[in-house]
Parts: sequence; structure tokens; C-alpha cells
Amino acid sequence: MESGWRSWLARLRGLTTGALAFGCVLGCAEAQSDFDAARAFRDLRAQVEIGPRPSGSPGAVRTRQLIRERVEAAGWIIEEQPFAVTRSDGQIVSMTNLVATRPGASDELLLLGAHYDTKDIPGVRFVGANDGASGVSVLLELARALGPEPGPLTLRLVFFDGEEAFGASITQEDGLYGSREYAQRMAQRGELARVRALVLFDMVADRDLNLAIDSRSSSKLRDMLESVSDRLVDPSHRLTLVDDHLPFVERGVTSVLALIDFQFGARRSPGPLWHTAQDDLTAVSEDSLKRVGHAAVELVRRLETPEFASRRDGDRQASSSEGADPR
Repeated sequence: MESGWRSWLARLRGLTTGALAFGCVLGCAEAQSDFDAARAFRDLRAQVEIGPRPSGSPGAVRTRQLIRERVEAAGWIIEEQPFAVTRSDGQIVSMTNLVATRPGASDELLLLGAHYDTKDIPGVRFVGANDGASGVSVLLELARALGPEPGPLTLRLVFFDGEEAFGASITQEDGLYGSREYAQRMAQRGELARVRALVLFDMVADRDLNLAIDSRSSSKLRDMLESVSDRLVDPSHRLTLVDDHLPFVERGVTSVLALIDFQFGARRSPGPLWHTAQDDLTAVSEDSLKRVGHAAVELVRRLETPEFASRRDGDRQASSSEGADPR
């Protein structure tokens, strides 16, 4: 009996030690991949300190340097993809997308995107703390949080140039230049069919964060976001958002999620701070970045699971009859 008791205790100690070790592995992994909102906000501040960053400007060049330095320091591979755009007035503007890649066991692609340019508004020193810098800062911190080691999927962080229109608002001919260029390149390489999901971040640091339900976003991805976040999305805030996910939707990619707070500065669309000089550091918060960033890390983890891959076919989008934003 004593021998049996000792044997049972030994097995119990072994099971307990193993469970603790397993829990430590999970806990340590979670801690190592945690989203550091304070560091993300420092990246946001660094972009704002550059000043206006419209496409083709010295500010855009400095922003690309900042992005490259941060991404390479995180151990990722990053490449520049230059292209040129001809404005309606005949002026040629040089633009560059940046694509950071973490290889995966599968050639399926998970795309996380944001634009880094700011709108050129005559007479306004527009520094785009929210509209531009916030999405970039989320991607930069995700590069650190997710790490450079290969994962289940090939993961790409895409920093789009030329999201902003030269004219008053985005049209079929003006704006979304970087995402249109990248979607076209992916189509030419036959990569669009390999996209498991595209998640877009834009205007995600508003102090009064209130993400919209985008009619073009996947209902399944919206449900997943709600399951991993604390009321990030306002069910009453419904829009057909015009942003860098649109060129991919138009080419048949349905597994998209656009995270955008178009009620910037007040609970109406567009918010009163949108495309104004007041889109500065006083209008954004570290806490908003934290909420979005933690949800983003968990989203990536779930999107990389085989369960999502097996259930993503046949996903539906919401009706596009809801009001469109005027971007």
C-alpha cells in the first residue's frame, strides 16, 4: 500500500510539473508576443514629428526609412515596390509600397495592411496622427509582437503609399493608388487565390474609439473580431467604407476586414477632425492602440488555425446598401 501511495504521489507530481511547464510555455509565449501599446504610440509620435507625409514628398521618404528600420530591427524581411502615378494635371508622382514578409509553412497568405501617406491639403499642416500614423504604428508593433520566426501561414505586412486622393475625395480614378497597384501585382502573380484573409487598419487611435461595421467586410471576420475584443465595433455605426481593402474586394477577395473609425472626434460620419490640422497627438490615445493591437494579435492567431481555413469558403459580406463614406 505504501509503495502504491508513493507511486501515485510521484505520478501526481509529474502531472503537476508537466501542467505547470505547459502553462508556462503558453504564458511565456503570450507574454513574448504581447502588443506593447506604449512602444506603438512612440512609433506614432515619430511619424507625426516628421510632419506632413504626402506621396512623393521628403516626408514620405523619411517615413519609409522609419518603417524599414523598425521592421528590420524586428527581424523581418522588407522590400520596396516603387511605381509611378500620373495625376490628372499630368504631373508624375513617384510612390512606393513596402512589403514585410514572415515566411510560413503554408503558401497561404495573411495580409495586414495600412497606408503611410497623409493627404496634401493646401493651407493645412496635416500630420495625420490618426489618419495614417495609427495604422502604421499597429503594423510595426505587430511585427515585433508576432516575431520573425516562420508561422503556419506566410504573413505579409503591407504599407500602402498613395491611399489619399489628390482631389477632394477618393474616386475610381483618384486615390487608393498603392493598394490598387499591389492588388494588381498579386493578381498578375496568381496570388489572390492564396489570400486567407486581409485585415486593414486605418484611423484606429481616436481617443473615442468607435470602429464601424463595414458592409464590404466578411461577416465571419467581424464576428471573430467581436469574440476577441471588448466592444471595438459599434453595431449602430454602419458604413460602406472606401479604403485600401476595396481593390482586393473588387478582384474577388471576400475574406477581408476593415478596421476604421470614421467617426473621428464625434459620433457622426465623417468626424469633425477628419482631414484637419487637429488630427494631431492630442486627438489620439495609447489606450485605443492597445485595444486594437491586442485584438489584432488574437485575430492573427485564430486566422492561422486550420479550423478557419476549412470554414472560410462561402463566406458572405453584408449588404452594400448602407451609406458610403466620402473618402
